Amino acid sequence: MEMLTSMTLASMWSTIINAFAGWIVNYGWAIIVFTIVLKLVLSPLDILQRVSSQKQARVMGAMQPELDELKKKYADNPEKLNAEQNKVYQKYNSNLKGMCLPMLISLVVTLVVFFTLYAGIRNLGNEKLYETYRTLDQTYVTANAEVEETWSEDEKNEYIAVAVQDAYDEQTKENSWLWVKNVWKADTNTSEFVDFESYWNYLETNNLTEGSSKEDAQARYDFITSTIIGDSRDNNGYFVLIILCALVSFLSQFISTKLLNSKGQKMNTMNKVMMAIIPISMLIFAYTSNVVFTLYIVTNSLMTTIISTIISLVIRHINKNKPDNEIVLKKKNVEIMEYSRNYNKNK
Repeated sequence: MEMLTSMTLASMWSTIINAFAGWIVNYGWAIIVFTIVLKLVLSPLDILQRVSSQKQARVMGAMQPELDELKKKYADNPEKLNAEQNKVYQKYNSNLKGMCLPMLISLVVTLVVFFTLYAGIRNLGNEKLYETYRTLDQTYVTANAEVEETWSEDEKNEYIAVAVQDAYDEQTKENSWLWVKNVWKADTNTSEFVDFESYWNYLETNNLTEGSSKEDAQARYDFITSTIIGDSRDNNGYFVLIILCALVSFLSQFISTKLLNSKGQKMNTMNKVMMAIIPISMLIFAYTSNVVFTLYIVTNSLMTTIISTIISLVIRHINKNKPDNEIVLKKKNVEIMEYSRNYNKNK
């Protein structure tokens, strides 16, 4: 059931991206617009998670002096330390599970979208790679059937080359993006075409060989990728998006973490670990994925940074007249205004 749901979501993403591409024509720009729209649709979750995180950071900032003092006082008595810490949590009415729930929901939704979208774009990319080259292959076959027997070999090759080049130029409108020749391959020094063995396996699996031998198909492949388009070993891209993906992911993580920290509050170990792991993970995804998914990662990271910054600035504006270490305590149904270092209780 879970696998079926993932496949359904992946197929849904493919359909939506195709719809955007049908409107915008180019898949590179289509995925950028799609990502912006998707991020805006999911922004209420970002707002909820950001507000909860800011509240949690504020509470922790107020509690921290007392918790640090307890650690020193009961360093040799773990049981007593745990009991006293629980009292502090109760005094500040701190429910970590409740505060973490919005963050957990946002994380689950983010991961589901990320991996189902990854699967959908990967499947769509494979289809497009095969379809793109098969169009050129069929154009070659059709043009070859149209040549006159009286033509010289050079005239035949030139006629076929023009026909296939026209088909290639038409595909370029959809499949190229800025410096990238084919968005369905990675922004690396790989060829922009599917490799021949994979293509031939695709034809055999789907019964599309149409009486053509592997040797003939190989000859056409060599002609198309070298004589017409150029050497198939030419770079599809130049690693620009891959590097940009890692940098933007790091920037997004860094800014989000900084915005959550109170004044003077140092970055904890978990934050530091995440600032290293996430950019490295995104770098790997970008290197092993096609350009369409890499553009999704870059655009999504930029949108996350912008939205997080706006939300944090709004929250800080609302709380600008409140001291950072001030918090409302609840004790015996009486609200007590307390400061983390010097406070008075109203009875």
